[in-house]
Amino acid sequence: MSQHSDTSDPTATDDGLPGQTLAALEKRTRAVLEMAFDAYVEVDRAGVIRDWNSRAEVAFGRPASEAIGQPAGILVPARHREAFTSDLEKILAAGAEFVPEGPLRMRALHRDGREFSTELILYPAEHDGEYRLSGFVRDLTERRRLENALRQLEDHRSILNFLEDGYIELDLRGNSLFANDAYCRIFERTREEVLDPNYTKITQNPVSVDIRELFKQVYETGQPIKAFEYEYKPGRFCEITVSLKRGTDGKASGYVTLTRETTRRKQHEQELARAKDAAEAASQAKSEFLANMSHEIRTPMNGIIGMTELALTTQLSEEQRDFLLTVRSSADSLLAIINDILDFSKVEAGKVALDPQPFDLEECIAASMKGMAVAAHRQGLELVFHVDPEVPAELIGDAARLRQVLLNLVGNSIKFTESGEVVLQVTLEERVDNKLKLRFSVHDTGIGIALEQQARIFEAFEQADTSMTRKYGGTGLGLAISKRIVRLMGGELWLESQPGAGSTFHFTCWFSAASNSAGVAPVPLEELRGIRALIIDDNATNRWIVEKMLRQWGMATEQAESGPAGLAKLAQAVVAQEPIRLILLDEQMPGMSGLEVIERIRTHPRFSGATVMMLTSADQSSSAARCRELGVESYLVKPIKVQELQLAIRKALGMLQESRPARPQPEGPAHSPRLRILLAEDNAVNQKLATVLFQKMGHAVTLAANGGEAVAHWRAGLFDLIFMDVQMPELDGFEATRRIRELEQGSAGHIPIIAMTARAMSGDRDRCLAAGMDDYVCKPVSRQVLERAIERYSVAGARPKPEVLAG
Repeated sequence: MSQHSDTSDPTATDDGLPGQTLAALEKRTRAVLEMAFDAYVEVDRAGVIRDWNSRAEVAFGRPASEAIGQPAGILVPARHREAFTSDLEKILAAGAEFVPEGPLRMRALHRDGREFSTELILYPAEHDGEYRLSGFVRDLTERRRLENALRQLEDHRSILNFLEDGYIELDLRGNSLFANDAYCRIFERTREEVLDPNYTKITQNPVSVDIRELFKQVYETGQPIKAFEYEYKPGRFCEITVSLKRGTDGKASGYVTLTRETTRRKQHEQELARAKDAAEAASQAKSEFLANMSHEIRTPMNGIIGMTELALTTQLSEEQRDFLLTVRSSADSLLAIINDILDFSKVEAGKVALDPQPFDLEECIAASMKGMAVAAHRQGLELVFHVDPEVPAELIGDAARLRQVLLNLVGNSIKFTESGEVVLQVTLEERVDNKLKLRFSVHDTGIGIALEQQARIFEAFEQADTSMTRKYGGTGLGLAISKRIVRLMGGELWLESQPGAGSTFHFTCWFSAASNSAGVAPVPLEELRGIRALIIDDNATNRWIVEKMLRQWGMATEQAESGPAGLAKLAQAVVAQEPIRLILLDEQMPGMSGLEVIERIRTHPRFSGATVMMLTSADQSSSAARCRELGVESYLVKPIKVQELQLAIRKALGMLQESRPARPQPEGPAHSPRLRILLAEDNAVNQKLATVLFQKMGHAVTLAANGGEAVAHWRAGLFDLIFMDVQMPELDGFEATRRIRELEQGSAGHIPIIAMTARAMSGDRDRCLAAGMDDYVCKPVSRQVLERAIERYSVAGARPKPEVLAG
């Protein structure tokens, strides 16, 4: 017993626990601390770190070796350190009496300097008889991120509920994760139905397979598909956009779709399509109506004008001739009105297309101005034009449409100007690479237009004053047509004017410069450089333009505004021993005419060395003859082209050889031979007119009253040329031409067929050519038009005999 009287355990500790048990407990405690999700920090009464788990190493970025033994203040930012140390000292001073009131919030400091928010739980502890303070530190960064993400998600979903488009999120299996209010409204489902695991977003629908393929394609390609439209219910349409949703790892996690109700838009599109079809049908009907009206009006007009022309070639009394000239003038006016109305209708219907081709700008302008010069000079007006030297000579554009606008504007200026001048100027306004923006300005000294009337004159059938139509004539369509053509050419048309002070119409157009095209200004010629020239003209604009031309060639110029002033200038030049070598003289001047000036010059031997060139506004043979008698070297009719003037000056001064290369002559005889012409025409008046015209030209004519007769005559006879009316009963000209061309197949023959039609709408010429015709003349036709058409085909030769072709 005695040996067991001492029952104490030699390994027991002061607290009564066996040493091995205590070691096991400490080991277990350490294991628990290491497994904790939060950082564990233990400090002594001095505020020095005494223990530190692995989570603390991660949270603060410090290994235990750098933390243990260091003051706890290293764990907070420097700006918070003093307050933190003070609070820690108070807690440590309280010792075992410290009672935690709950988690504390504090800013912590990572070893790399990064700050983060933490939640700190403290409690007192005794270790080996020493008081210490233990704490668990929880990093709030992730929790705050999750809280923010959840808050943003809720905000995001709240915003999505304001969308008019349906929005739904799906997982990869097609299960609904979220749907906004608009989605439920479009598909008439509650949110509970949409989010139910058994809900299928694709209803039983013929296009459901297509939609599944849509999602499959998005998943395989990773690319969104936008605006796929389908009918989700009978008569109900929507447009769907599908994109792939990805997780933070970049892998596909689901789909996001937007759905837009398009039923109303679809209905609107269908209504627009029906309206478009109706408008096109109406436009087609309008075009057909205009074509028919053109034919119906031009056919009798052809008879009126043609027969009047024929009558004027016969023996007539002066009274009869005056009556017929009045008829012809009235018919021409009526034809101009018809042409304006048809042209305006073509522009309005969008039937006018531009045909860009290379052209010479000065030639185009000169051709337009020369045609109006007679009317201008008859009214005593000066008609001049000037092209700025910077403007390239060769351009690419629609010269015909440009000429149409110029004719309208210059013609209007002439019509509304009783005295003074009409001046056209062309300047380069802008250049972008090879594209040129030109400004054309037509200035006149006419009646002018009040400001309140200027806006409406560009509208159809409008003029500044209703009385103008009675006084000046016209339809009021010219400016409306011009404005639309200018817009087709990329420009604008506008007006500057004051009543009684004239008007200036400006318009811009875009053209392309032809390759290697330079300005129109000729290079200064050594043979002209320094030659003194005197310009005598009462019109200041004329003097300015001619002087500008001469100075481009290096000539020295003087100006005189009248005949006496010019003679005085000549006398001064003789006295100064600086004689004038060239005189450019206007014929029509007040007080002393150009012819009188020449006569004075010829009577003074001291002026005899000067070469005289006459610039005239009236091409009168009597004046030309008188100029030749007075030794005038050249007689030029205004408006004058730059190259035309330069050539005339060089010739007058003897700088060019008189011999010229012969002009190329057209092949064939000088006059068209007697031809056998088949005329297909149903109108009796036009039959008679054309027959007389052809016979006066020396040709034999066979008549056919319709297309069927024309084919029959052609098969039975031998003809050199066919003039084919288009609109005829039984068989029209198009079909008759096709039948003749079919019969010609397999033979070497081809008879020229010229359409002679009153159809003048856009596309009529193309239709004629497409039917197999060779040319096109529009009624009313004149003898000159028919002669030109015949000359083009008079050398074609007759076709083989019809029996061979029919064989």
